[in-house]
Amino acid sequence: MNPLNKQPKIVAMANALGLRGENRVEAIMAHCRRQVRWLFEHFGPITSIQDVERIVSREMCIETIEVRSDEDIAAVKEKYGRQEKDPAFGAVDRELTHDTFATLIRRKCQPGQTKDRYVAVVDCRGEKGARRYFSRWHEIAHVLTMFEQLQLPLHRSTKNKDAVEQLMDLIAGDIGFFEPLFSPLLEAKVTEEGRLTFAVVEKVRQQFAPSASLEATLNACANRTGTPVVLVQATLAFRKSDEQAIRDGQKDLFSADSPKPDLRVVQVTSNDAARQQKVYIPKKMRVPADSVISHVFHDGVEHERGASDENLAWWSTSDGDSLSELPVYVDAMKVRDQVWAIISQRA
Repeated sequence: MNPLNKQPKIVAMANALGLRGENRVEAIMAHCRRQVRWLFEHFGPITSIQDVERIVSREMCIETIEVRSDEDIAAVKEKYGRQEKDPAFGAVDRELTHDTFATLIRRKCQPGQTKDRYVAVVDCRGEKGARRYFSRWHEIAHVLTMFEQLQLPLHRSTKNKDAVEQLMDLIAGDIGFFEPLFSPLLEAKVTEEGRLTFAVVEKVRQQFAPSASLEATLNACANRTGTPVVLVQATLAFRKSDEQAIRDGQKDLFSADSPKPDLRVVQVTSNDAARQQKVYIPKKMRVPADSVISHVFHDGVEHERGASDENLAWWSTSDGDSLSELPVYVDAMKVRDQVWAIISQRA
């Protein structure tokens, strides 16, 4: 069960929303799905995720503003802070720091209005622009779960993720790839290709939400695929024992016998089907030299891809233990100083 279930903020949120049961994360996510599905069924026609966002934003009174420059931020301050005399916008430039993706501001209900209004200012400057799609849905998730978590008129979504921010990411990844629209498209593309690959992910991204990042779309595709899939990110890293020894000062990185980093798994995500069938690769495990992941890492250039039929039994530890025999298909792609790989079970 998700460890977030026992976090005090998540417990408080579930209780305030009238949700019962031990699996509070799933209950809150289901609560958000019900709200979006109700809107989906009552306001049509809805044929795209852009339609879903437009209707949800309209009915929940959310205005989203994307800023791409300091001038854009100044314009937001001018419009809402000076012209509309809302003091919450006076510090929006200081709130959008280097580690902040968005700011959500609650505007109290005015005479003639029936609901509070929300303004989400999404920072698209620099590398944060790649997250703009996810950030928009992250802020919508905050409004869908609104009770008392916004004690002040202003809330920041930052890289420092507490329990609530982690849950908002889960909700954004769920409703931002709204199942009634997303799953039929994914299933059709996977059927065409025969399995989940980066080519499938890119086709789905272009057709479903071109502004979504590759990583967000990849995670959504893996989570919704019915066959076992393991997503891996690999780069040069030390094994756990060497990392600990370096931290403890027992090993010197600059000595002749200093440990050398190997190509290892630094991030791994398994979908439900893989977890049920116990298909996994441990974090920090060394990548086999014969794997296409290794070839792409050492010989590839940015976004270069490679694929091959392999076996999980190739993966072994320093002690000589290896993973269980299992034929897999590995699709790998170079991304900056890493290799991302989709590892799927072969029939």
